[in-house]
Amino acid sequence: MLRLVLAHVRAQPLRFGLTAGSVALALFLYCSLQTVLTSLDTLVTGTSGNRLITSSAVSLFQSLPVSGVERVRTARVPGVRSVGHWTWFDGVFRDPKEFFARFAVDVPTFRAQYGDEAPGGQDYLLTSEEWDRFELERAGCIVGRGLAERYGFEVGDPLVLEGTIYPGTWRFTVVAIYGSDNPTYDEETMFFHWPYLNEGTGRADVCGTFTIDLDPKADAAAASEAIDSLFRNSSNRTLTQLEAAFSAQFLQMWGNIGLLFGFIGYAVVFATFVISLNTMLLSVRERVREVGVLKTLGFRSGTVRGLFLLEALVVCGGGALAGAGLARVLWHGQPLRLATVIFPEFLVTDETLVEAAVIGALLALVAGLAPAVVASRLTIVRALRSG
Repeated sequence: MLRLVLAHVRAQPLRFGLTAGSVALALFLYCSLQTVLTSLDTLVTGTSGNRLITSSAVSLFQSLPVSGVERVRTARVPGVRSVGHWTWFDGVFRDPKEFFARFAVDVPTFRAQYGDEAPGGQDYLLTSEEWDRFELERAGCIVGRGLAERYGFEVGDPLVLEGTIYPGTWRFTVVAIYGSDNPTYDEETMFFHWPYLNEGTGRADVCGTFTIDLDPKADAAAASEAIDSLFRNSSNRTLTQLEAAFSAQFLQMWGNIGLLFGFIGYAVVFATFVISLNTMLLSVRERVREVGVLKTLGFRSGTVRGLFLLEALVVCGGGALAGAGLARVLWHGQPLRLATVIFPEFLVTDETLVEAAVIGALLALVAGLAPAVVASRLTIVRALRSG
């Protein structure tokens, strides 16, 4: 039976090639869109469950007084282990299109929360000597391995930024290049000393967010409420939440991308189903006499039905495997920049591949079922008189 299917596919290579190609393209797009969604989910779910982020209750882009860090520290909130802060710098490197994230941080606390002194292990991988050098170099910065590969940065190189939020020319020295084994944290970010930024801005004494690490058994909800209560009656009210919830805020700015990407993916698959069904129905119409000959030779209706179903499986299933395989090879875990979001590990998961295989099988079944039924119901006399 398989020989008959392959022989017919070879007899119409263009038609079946285009059909298989459309299925491959549809499943490639489906896998790519699903990978965007799973990668966005990883950015949220892969964050620390023992870390809180405090931002302005007014807006994510509203600065907070850095004195608030000391206020949280001295309040002795139960469960709080350490308090640091991050500040978004923005700026321009070479060209406005050359985007990568830049943060000013309190380096000692940054090291204690994300570096070699973090109880849960390093999120940003540097040796102890590199962390020491970073702490001592006032105008020093560290960059991710991805940035170093993209721009050819090496330790000791100068790095100059033109400020946007903070006007002026800012000069740094690359003191280390970090890596990361945590897929949540990318290797495409630059970190430097907040005091260097603060001095250059005339000691504005503001920062973007507070980063608060909790003890493993701490009550995150109670700690969040206690921290926000410290600023409730001030002009700088705060919103404290888990790091995962904070990251989710940025995804919400995109709208319901899950629904959008899902709609696009399934719309493409449906269009491909229509194309495949049309191809298979056309194949039956052209092979009516062939069906009559097969039945004359003793092929039963079930065998004829199975022949067309197998043909649909070869074309649609083969296309689906090709499309999913291409997506897996192309998106092989390397960082991907999409708009202003960087996916540290853009990889087609096994679950997505299984979904693609199931869709390919269902596509073959649905596209081949109607033609198979039509072919199996043809009588010998009617089939031989046709064509």
